[in-house]
Amino acid sequence: MSNAKTSKKSGKQPMLFKMVFASVLIALIILMTFTGIGYIPIGPLKLTLNVLPVAVGAVVLGPAYGALLGLVFGLSSFFTCFGLDALGTIFLGINPFLLFVMCVVPRILCGWIPALVFKAISGGEKASGKREIIGSSIACALTAIVNTVGFLSLMWLFFAQDLMTNPKVLELLGGVSVNSIVTLFVTFAGVNALVEVATCLILGTAVCKALLVLMKKSR
Repeated sequence: MSNAKTSKKSGKQPMLFKMVFASVLIALIILMTFTGIGYIPIGPLKLTLNVLPVAVGAVVLGPAYGALLGLVFGLSSFFTCFGLDALGTIFLGINPFLLFVMCVVPRILCGWIPALVFKAISGGEKASGKREIIGSSIACALTAIVNTVGFLSLMWLFFAQDLMTNPKVLELLGGVSVNSIVTLFVTFAGVNALVEVATCLILGTAVCKALLVLMKKSR
């Protein structure tokens, strides 16, 4: 009887930890959005540090929570288009629905896909320390890659014509030529991707390692 009670308690502890930790990460994403830390302007685009809490959540909490955190991340990105992001504000006036898809869908995927990859590499509940570190490193880096590639790909798919012909966009970009816009876009995309990947890889992996050890001790 005592063993059954112990088993129930041990099962509730990880679930409670996940719920509390997910709430903390959601609050962190919201805080980073309102303080400006989550979206740092670099040219016409923004360096997105909100990807870091999503990376940590995806590894530590699993695919479902990773997708939830990605959704919050995406909604926060869409929120900045209401006056906090110059380029996003312009796109909002052109097509709000496509802008919403561009902001939200890649972010859900960047929380869901890396979590699945981590689970596959680490082996889930039977994961060893080495496999967990390798899996978390790959998953954290992949979070940033999926975010950048997905977001910018949809931006180009949905708004390429506006990037090259819309007077407001051209004014924001300094009235550069079409060829220069393509070069600018690729350059800033590359810079953003490198910084976000490095941030997630270094900080994300370190945080995930500590939290995974803590979770094991709490079981």
